[in-house]
Amino acid sequence: MCELLTGNQGSINSIPVPDLYSSHEEADSRVILHCMYASQQPTTEKVIVRSPDSDVFLLLLSFSDANGKPLIFDSSSGNNRRQLNITDLAATMSKRLRDAIIGLHAFTGCDSTSCSAGKGKLKALKMLEGDQDHQDSFSRIGTLETISGQDMQVIETFVCQLYVKPSHTSVDKVRYDKVRQCFKGKKGILSNSEGVDLSQMPPGQDVLMLHTQRANFQIKIWRVSSSNFPDLPKPENNRWRLSSSGGLEIKWFC
Repeated sequence: MCELLTGNQGSINSIPVPDLYSSHEEADSRVILHCMYASQQPTTEKVIVRSPDSDVFLLLLSFSDANGKPLIFDSSSGNNRRQLNITDLAATMSKRLRDAIIGLHAFTGCDSTSCSAGKGKLKALKMLEGDQDHQDSFSRIGTLETISGQDMQVIETFVCQLYVKPSHTSVDKVRYDKVRQCFKGKKGILSNSEGVDLSQMPPGQDVLMLHTQRANFQIKIWRVSSSNFPDLPKPENNRWRLSSSGGLEIKWFC
């Protein structure tokens, strides 16, 4: 339920707003629904969203076309005032890139997906901006129940490049080469006291597939943020599993 609060001569009135009733579990996606409703009101000059959350910022960017009024993102805190005009920023980017960025965000780590140690989002974003194939594949994540083999191959190549192996298209080959390089010139595996830093290795192919499907699930939720009651797939069908206590656990391996 959602209600509109108004003040009048020292009293507060509460009015139900049926147009904003929804089944959204997270405030991040519900914000989009509220922005679209606000932009449709004749008295609205601009819509201002105040939030410190990067998820909200990227969702606003992705859905900027759906708002008929100027959209402002206010990430101010304390005495630091910072406002970004989402409408103007979106105008400098293609729709495909904006859709791809929200896909990349979930893939590189958000509240519900894991991230790669030492691999920041800035490098991944620069790679995305410079490659049309990457933009195509990441913009399609979340639009279908499953990820196509072609898009999965593009994403795997993207991960190889993220780990500074631009000539590779297989994460398993990157892992093999890193282990081989680590023990190069050694007589045996026990001769290297330092071992292999697993945090600096990409995920194996099976693990990458599971991670990508979880990201696909999260992005699917985001992409239908404008719907009041979206029809969403079950998480246990998207590389999560139910624990004995009824909670959700990540399915790390096939």
